[in-house]
Amino acid sequence: METDSTSALALDDGWATGDRSGDSDGRRQQAQVVASERRGLDGLFEPGRNCWRVARAERVGVLVDGEEYYGAVRRSMTKAGRRIYIAGWDLHSQLELVRGPTHDDLPTQLADLLIALLERNPELDVYVLLWDFASIYALEREPLFLGDNPWESHPRLHFCKDDKHPLTASQHQKLVAIDGAIAYCGGFDLSKWRWDSNDHAAQDDRRIDTDGEPYPPFHDLQMLVDGEAAAAVNDMLLDRWYWATGIRIAPPKEAIQEDAWPDGVPALLRDQEVAIARTLSAFEERPEVREIERLYLDSIARAQHLIYFENQYLTSRSVGDALCASLEREQGPEIIIVLPQRTGAWLEQHTMDTLRARMLERLREADEHGRLRVYYPDVVGLEEECLMVHAKLTIADDKLLRIGSSNLSNRSMGLDSECDASVLGETDEAIAAIRGLRHRLLGIFLAADAERVGQVEAEARERGEGFIQALETLREERAAADAQPHIRLGLLDDEIDPEWDRQLPDERIVDPDRPIDTDLVTDVVVGGEEHVPHVRWRLILGVGLIVLFVGLAAAWRWTALGEWLDPSSLASALKGLSGSVWGPPVAVLGFVAAAVAAVPVTLLILATAIVFGPFMGATVALTGSLLSALAGYGIGGYLGRSAVERMVSGGLERLRKRLRRYGVVTVVTVRVVPVAPFAVINLFAGASHLRLRDFMIGTAIGMAPAILATSVFAEGLMSLISKADLRAVALVLVGALAVVGLAWYGRRMLAADD
Repeated sequence: METDSTSALALDDGWATGDRSGDSDGRRQQAQVVASERRGLDGLFEPGRNCWRVARAERVGVLVDGEEYYGAVRRSMTKAGRRIYIAGWDLHSQLELVRGPTHDDLPTQLADLLIALLERNPELDVYVLLWDFASIYALEREPLFLGDNPWESHPRLHFCKDDKHPLTASQHQKLVAIDGAIAYCGGFDLSKWRWDSNDHAAQDDRRIDTDGEPYPPFHDLQMLVDGEAAAAVNDMLLDRWYWATGIRIAPPKEAIQEDAWPDGVPALLRDQEVAIARTLSAFEERPEVREIERLYLDSIARAQHLIYFENQYLTSRSVGDALCASLEREQGPEIIIVLPQRTGAWLEQHTMDTLRARMLERLREADEHGRLRVYYPDVVGLEEECLMVHAKLTIADDKLLRIGSSNLSNRSMGLDSECDASVLGETDEAIAAIRGLRHRLLGIFLAADAERVGQVEAEARERGEGFIQALETLREERAAADAQPHIRLGLLDDEIDPEWDRQLPDERIVDPDRPIDTDLVTDVVVGGEEHVPHVRWRLILGVGLIVLFVGLAAAWRWTALGEWLDPSSLASALKGLSGSVWGPPVAVLGFVAAAVAAVPVTLLILATAIVFGPFMGATVALTGSLLSALAGYGIGGYLGRSAVERMVSGGLERLRKRLRRYGVVTVVTVRVVPVAPFAVINLFAGASHLRLRDFMIGTAIGMAPAILATSVFAEGLMSLISKADLRAVALVLVGALAVVGLAWYGRRMLAADD
């Protein structure tokens, strides 16, 4: 591959300079873009536009991986005099900060350490701000509602769950500030599944979670600053505490003299201007802030030689547009991106990874000059697991160093709260230090020394080659038969699964860049204005049925109808079944038999919830639904499609059209808003040889919300009949709204086919 002069390893040559410029609304004309590109990254930071503040730090450090960061933050905490502030997306009180011996007698578990420090120092206060997380993460988090809350075990350990953000947003900043003198900013939460060493071995006895279970390797970064930059981060944390609680924290009465910089952590850079950039979604009186997105776009447009990313995601539309524009230029920087092979568990792999594959397809189409490479760290011996690249790092031209909490995702550009810290090397010494960090990081992924990475780059520069050629040379060197490294960089070749690409909900729902409003829901979920009349009639019908049920319940309660058909008499007739240990199994068998016989499954769910109550009823109904679905699937497979069509008298064109898109999302859709009766869907799925795994997973996911909503509605209905109190009315309304909401959401897929 021929290499343009601007693509070669020319960072030691000189740097273009020029005046700062920029427009207030963030939309540059072409002439301004060209001028920015010519002057490079000089004067990049513009407070009020692409950053919040620019403040000086006497020292800037970088902690690579959990072994370094957790040990350093623990040593800093032990030096705290008056204040420790912690803000995070996740937190675990039993996190072991150090996996080995320490040089003091203080605890190594996070909460125990903080309490010990509070006991030792009566003038110390600790403030912990944790995102009031969504229920989807409940199984991954420390259950604070069971037993004693470890964060409320000391009067000077102040704890708050932050819910001051729009629906679907999160508090994603990962910050620690101590005495306003030092501050940590990056991708690390003080939580489980994060600790790892630079080695990232497939097996490490120290890499266990709070339950003693092992987990895969994990890579992340945290920046450490002091001076005015740390004071600025401290101010931001004070603002966040005020937004979350309405309480202003008073400053300490006396200045702190002790230096909380952790022993053993060298300063990568000295006497640096640090730019602090944020993302904040609009909420109540707080305006929207998109400094992080603007800084990404500016730095991509102005980079001349190299852009090096490490990130968990690659789905942001605006960043993708900027990268495509850079790649399409005849002369521009080489772009090297390191991502995880997979972003997470099953759900993320079929959502965020699909969006990532779409983005990579766009970037590769734009890469007309061969200046893009995308890699993933491949750890030998992990088998089905992979090393999680959780870092949020940007290095541009070995001048810009940016570390923070923002992913290259839409959420991080405008929905979640984020904080990034950036420095711009202006001296040869600073540029060399940033380049050395990049060499070290690449060396970790290649099981090579940073010096060797630098040597290969220098040799490539002498041959007129670029960064990519140097990296490919290193990959070939490490792939030699005698090298056998335990970790290497593999080329990420994401291919879009056609099935999931077709069925994945609109990315504005999966990965939104702003709060989801009614206009967006109408456009995405309903499918446009032309579908609104269909939805309106369905909603009228649904609301009418709900009103009918509530009306009957009221009639039972306040008219003679209650004497003719007393619900308590019916319930007592079934009391033996609901109170017996054999009741649920018998009910499941009855449910399966009735469902296979084409009794409406909604009626079966409602009856089960009435007999057994909301919790056991939901369990029985879900079990019965899955088993009856499995039975119907088996019968359909045995009979064949032609026999099934004859059995149900045809009329299955719409169902055939939908099930042609085999997959989990298809099944979820027809369960949420069925295009045919439950029993017919089961038979036709089996006759169509839809993959059994997808059919059962989709049935479980699609049926569970409706079963829960119906169970809540049934509980409220029975309570309304017997007591007619506010709780009963609330349950009926919640259940009814949940059912309507499910129908509303399910319209999206149906509208797409209509």
